[in-house]
Amino acid sequence: MAKWKIGLAATIGVGVVMPLLTLHGQSRPAPAKPMALTDLDYIEIKQLVARYPFAVDTGNNNGYDYADLFSADGEFIRPYSKGREQLAALARGGRLGPSNVVHYITNHVIEPTPEGAIGREYLFELTFGQAGRGQNGDGQRGQAAPGAGAPNPAMPAPAAPAPTAPAPALDGAAAPPARGAGQGGTVNQWDMIGRRNGELARTGGHYEDVYVKTTDGWRFKRRDFIPSKRGANPTPLAPPRIPADADKGVEPGPLPPAQFIAPTRQSALTALDYIEIGQLVASYGHALDSGYGQGENGEPYASLYTPDAEFAGASGHDQLMALARAQPRGPAYVRHYLTNHVIEPAADGARGKQYLVVFDINEKGEPGSIYLGGHYEDTYAKTRDGWRFKTRRLFPARPATPPAPAPAPAGR
Repeated sequence: MAKWKIGLAATIGVGVVMPLLTLHGQSRPAPAKPMALTDLDYIEIKQLVARYPFAVDTGNNNGYDYADLFSADGEFIRPYSKGREQLAALARGGRLGPSNVVHYITNHVIEPTPEGAIGREYLFELTFGQAGRGQNGDGQRGQAAPGAGAPNPAMPAPAAPAPTAPAPALDGAAAPPARGAGQGGTVNQWDMIGRRNGELARTGGHYEDVYVKTTDGWRFKRRDFIPSKRGANPTPLAPPRIPADADKGVEPGPLPPAQFIAPTRQSALTALDYIEIGQLVASYGHALDSGYGQGENGEPYASLYTPDAEFAGASGHDQLMALARAQPRGPAYVRHYLTNHVIEPAADGARGKQYLVVFDINEKGEPGSIYLGGHYEDTYAKTRDGWRFKTRRLFPARPATPPAPAPAPAGR
């Protein structure tokens, strides 16, 4: 049973009560059962984590928006800050503001405990700038995660230099006039592709959280950031029989017309099904990259699949274990970031898709790099141990095709 599933079992009454133990003739009480989290508890905890980047990147309300995400005795571990005043001070700095966007948090897994819940998420940071520079407009790197080797947040930023070129339009409309612009002072957005307006920052890793339910709702009681660090190179194993061209050069078929059916109008999946499938997909990177922090990833990864599952030419539990062990890994390593998870009911279970980006976080203080992007398409099956991957397919990202130019208007 996967680690994340152990926690969810308590919510549906599947938890196993351990018998009393006897030590030197004396009975010991059974371990406390995890709290039974409701669907709304999971949603509220996810909303708490989703608010974190907005609070830490903007420093809004003099840092108190950040501090109020924590319980009264809440603490951030590195640099250590405890209590509302210290946490607010941690969130203040010169390179903040309503337009500062740095922290991207994905792969959120929640597990209930007797006292509340714990969680893990991946973090990557991006820095954005003007004039095609992968930096903030002040010419400085974006503020790093607290505890992640960030500059002193109390240091003011240098004055921002004047921009030398306009930023591209955000909604596909024409950008403002720029040097080299065509007739009418507009810029074709397709010509802007490849322009460097941001980059992967120096910082990446994962958070480990403790949540507590207060009179004001769920709050962080403890949050720690662990920078990504890979382990030793994996020992070569007998590889599974994977075709050389597996998942390469494969294009998804044409998309059918969009037809979004709200989950509230679907009867095949319950709210808990959506939560548990979300936990399954969020666990993918934690299992593959670090084995949930243990370093050994084979069994944790293979246990996310049904016994007859297939992915990348590997079929069945043993081949999936070998596939995982051939990947870089380490107890603190992070690499696979998944977001935009869509879930739909299907006749035999459920299907889903997500965006994937694989970041190689640089451990030497330099910006990392993007190794791979694309999207997964999955089918999920509900087993006696919960939801599992039955099939998974990767479609690597490829450049889009520019739209055909509009025909010239007929002359008069």
